[in-house]
Amino acid sequence: MIIQRFTPLKAATKQVKRLISPLSIIVILAIIALTLRLLFLGERPFHHDESLDAWFSLRFLNGEYNGYDPVYHGPLRFYLTAAIFWLFGITDITARLLAAIAGFILVFAPLLWRKHIGIVGTIGAMTLISISPTMVYFSRFGREDSLFLLLTTSFVILFIAFLITPHGWHPTALFTTIILSMAVKESILLVIFLFCVLTLFLSLQESLSRIKKGTLERFPLLSSLLIPGFGLLSLTLTLIWVGDSGGNETIIKIACYCGFLLLVIIGMRVIPRTEKHHRSEISIIKSLREPNLKQWSISLAIAGISFVALFSQFFTNFSGPNTTSAPHSALRNGLTAGFQYWSNQQSTGARGDSRWHYYLSMLIAYEWVILFIALFGVWKIIQQPTLFNQTIMWWALGGLIVYSWAAERMPWLIIHILLPTIIIAGLGIQHIWETVSTQKKRKQIACSAALVLLIFVAFQSIKTNFDDPGEPNELLVQAGQATPEVVAWTNQIFDLNRVFYAENGEHLSVQIDSDIFWPYGWYLRDFPTSTYAKITVGNTATLSASPDIIFLPQWDRDLAQNLVDEYAILPYNHRWWWVPQYDAGLSNLADTQTLLTNWGKWMWNRTPWQNIQGNPDGCPSALAGHVYIKESVLSLAQKTEVWNSPHLTPSLIQGGSLC
Repeated sequence: MIIQRFTPLKAATKQVKRLISPLSIIVILAIIALTLRLLFLGERPFHHDESLDAWFSLRFLNGEYNGYDPVYHGPLRFYLTAAIFWLFGITDITARLLAAIAGFILVFAPLLWRKHIGIVGTIGAMTLISISPTMVYFSRFGREDSLFLLLTTSFVILFIAFLITPHGWHPTALFTTIILSMAVKESILLVIFLFCVLTLFLSLQESLSRIKKGTLERFPLLSSLLIPGFGLLSLTLTLIWVGDSGGNETIIKIACYCGFLLLVIIGMRVIPRTEKHHRSEISIIKSLREPNLKQWSISLAIAGISFVALFSQFFTNFSGPNTTSAPHSALRNGLTAGFQYWSNQQSTGARGDSRWHYYLSMLIAYEWVILFIALFGVWKIIQQPTLFNQTIMWWALGGLIVYSWAAERMPWLIIHILLPTIIIAGLGIQHIWETVSTQKKRKQIACSAALVLLIFVAFQSIKTNFDDPGEPNELLVQAGQATPEVVAWTNQIFDLNRVFYAENGEHLSVQIDSDIFWPYGWYLRDFPTSTYAKITVGNTATLSASPDIIFLPQWDRDLAQNLVDEYAILPYNHRWWWVPQYDAGLSNLADTQTLLTNWGKWMWNRTPWQNIQGNPDGCPSALAGHVYIKESVLSLAQKTEVWNSPHLTPSLIQGGSLC
């Protein structure tokens, strides 16, 4: 009777275990990740950069794209977003869909490393990628960074696979991934540099270890360092060399660099046979020798064809945009302009007004849970320094170093540091699970703590991405973020034009100063009249035409004084960006309590600790101005009841404005 009584209970327990199998958890995570990335995707006002990306994608779709310009980064995401526009229509949602898709695919990256991480750690890492506030935010941000991270992660996956179990197709995949990354963003240079250094380190480490064990002669140590050592040296010298030149000189220098590497590779294949046995014992040298010369040649040929296709708009346009940053043909610009632009950015000083510890501060602010768990992963790496573990550790630590060193420090670059950190956190989760799984009480405590932390991360993610994702009290909001007024004015302009056209039989004339033209360039893409105007002291001809509506930044108000009599002047907030003091209290230990209190208030309810109301110096990237609207147009709007007071948007009325 007792056995019969408990049989249903056992059956129910087995059913529950089946329901929480790894596969079912992965499916649930996929649904959660997709929901967080797609829900209300088009609601937040467009950032300056997002509107440019969407606009260039639309131009490519319409056959009006002029070619690669490093100011706007590579053309690949324009091609892909244009394809999305063609398939699903042109909307604010589809303009951000590429970032959402790339961010969603990244959730599954740990699955490819499950043998190295462990199944529990893999699911843990996938969970953190799915709900991380920062990962979700930039998966909903229509810039190139989510796609670039997907490609660089693919490179790392291939790099590790090539070193562990090399195949003939690996070079093709690696080179193609690099070319695709080049066609997205110039900072692939940093990734290449990082992994050149890592290859040198791993080769040296293994060679010294085998010499110590007596399984390798000393002389082949030089051979084992030949490719990575000279490759790294030549890459470093080339970056320095190329940065101070232009045009033909740059092409010659890059050709010299590639030729030198080719000679090194050929040299490695014709090393005397007497040393072959010793070198083949070194995994990196063995991996490099696994593909034959034919396979390496095919890989280079495919990479070259891919490069030409991507930078020539699929062999349809070999001319460049003829701009200062891209003055040559499409292929020359693809080879040289990216190098030059990136190196020039490093020499012109920091962008973003951020200090060297910017990324550390941001990670602590948004991802302290992940950092805490990652400490356990670091401990496991120290205990088990496998090739995979060392590579992931180097990816995270090296990324933090090089991105902190680079002159441009922006919040969207954090994800390139965060993703490998999450993989380390996955190793930490697996380590904790293996430690506590044998003891039921410890296992229960660990699971309870994990649940609490995940709920907190999910709460922070929802708050960051759905509460006020475009408000300046979010540290992830950076220069160029439009205020809700931009959307309100966009809707107002279309409503005004409808009644104006019905009344007068012609469209409104709207002119927007070039300093505040974006994101209007995207929002007003279907507006029937020209909206762009370079309004300066020496160019007031456009204003003399007496347009119906004029948008001017605050520093250009005097230019329209001659039109004041026929215009109503309304205040206007174009963009906002809170710049906090990340190091407040660090220089004075007496202020530590205040520092912790400020950070705590911000983490809990996003309360800024810097009172910058009415203080332009506290918010240097805030941009206000005035809208000049003809009294006759305003009267018509009020009479037809289409006036929605766009200069008094709800978020600003409720005190959301910080700048």
